[in-house]
Amino acid sequence: MDRRKVVPARTARRGRPAPPHKAISEALLEGDSCGVMLLDPSGRVARLNREALRLLSLTPASARGARGSDLLRTVVAGDDPLAEAFRVAAMEREAVLGTRAGEVPVLLRARRVGRPGWLVVTLRDLSQARRMHQELRRNERLATLGQLSAGIAHEIRNPLAGIGTSAQVLLRRFEPRDDRTRFVRVILDEVERLDRIVTSLLQYARPREPELRSGTLRGCIERVIQLVAEAIEKAQVEVEIDVAPRLDPVYIDSDLVTQVLLNVTLNAIQAMPGGGKLRYQVRQVRRRGPPRGTGRRASDPARVRGRMLSPWLRYQQVSVLDTGAGIPRGVLGKLFDPFFSTKPGGTGLGLSISQTIMQEHGGSIAIASRERHGTTVLLNFPVEKRHGERRRTDADA
Repeated sequence: MDRRKVVPARTARRGRPAPPHKAISEALLEGDSCGVMLLDPSGRVARLNREALRLLSLTPASARGARGSDLLRTVVAGDDPLAEAFRVAAMEREAVLGTRAGEVPVLLRARRVGRPGWLVVTLRDLSQARRMHQELRRNERLATLGQLSAGIAHEIRNPLAGIGTSAQVLLRRFEPRDDRTRFVRVILDEVERLDRIVTSLLQYARPREPELRSGTLRGCIERVIQLVAEAIEKAQVEVEIDVAPRLDPVYIDSDLVTQVLLNVTLNAIQAMPGGGKLRYQVRQVRRRGPPRGTGRRASDPARVRGRMLSPWLRYQQVSVLDTGAGIPRGVLGKLFDPFFSTKPGGTGLGLSISQTIMQEHGGSIAIASRERHGTTVLLNFPVEKRHGERRRTDADA
């Protein structure tokens, strides 16, 4: 009879339940293509690989034994993906994680294994893949819309001008109490709406180059709040502005940035018809810079004294957070598509134009949301001046 002492699974080191070794081996053997974390049933980190440390900007000492929910924090207030993962057998979702180095978009997969349930979490970095995918789709859309824009301007705007002028003449001929004036005003309203659509289309297809000057993002925010003061009061929305101290000016086109913030703000207000809180935060962050393509300028240096520059660049980030209804997951991936809108009467070009403006600034726009928890929009502006021709390489063709 074998009298060797058998150690029960739950009497492992430090009293922690023994991990499911087979699941650990299979997960960690994935290599460095994605980050892997193993959390014990109490939600604390038991193991993680090098790619997870890199993605989350952690050291092994700071990660070991830490609460997973403290490390995997998204930019959406109140969002706890690990709490959700422990409640289900398996989960997959995209998220924008907030780390010490900046925001990182990831594809997060989680699976509960063993009894009591351990959690295996994999994180796949989407930053470069998403950037290249967005750039490809954007170039395809611009190519198509560029061909159509000139014809649309001629074929639609000229008849619209004639309809509008004729309606104005009719309106002057009718008495103010004449019921027919109501129908003429409907014609004029629809002409104005169609003209806005055509203008938005042309602006998206042929954006003007930003005229960069030194300015502050707080000034743009305050200007937008003045413009929408009536809508804020009507919706009973509380507004907060939180700007970090001692921020340097940034090089922006204030009019274009105001346009982006106005569009984002109106979307947030409309998501809170019963009231809520709208919060603006301005911080300096570090993010991975664009390796190539339209986000990078020809004047941007690649090396300094023979060594490669760090891929992490300094940005000033405006976070626009609302406590509205949130955006369904199936809709998030379509928000920047032209003509896609969830609002009745919307042109579906507001966020597409905003994305173009941000890219022309050398920055980016990202949206994270969770239904019933609100939406966070992140606007990232490079600290350095971004004048100059955009870089184009064979890889961009």
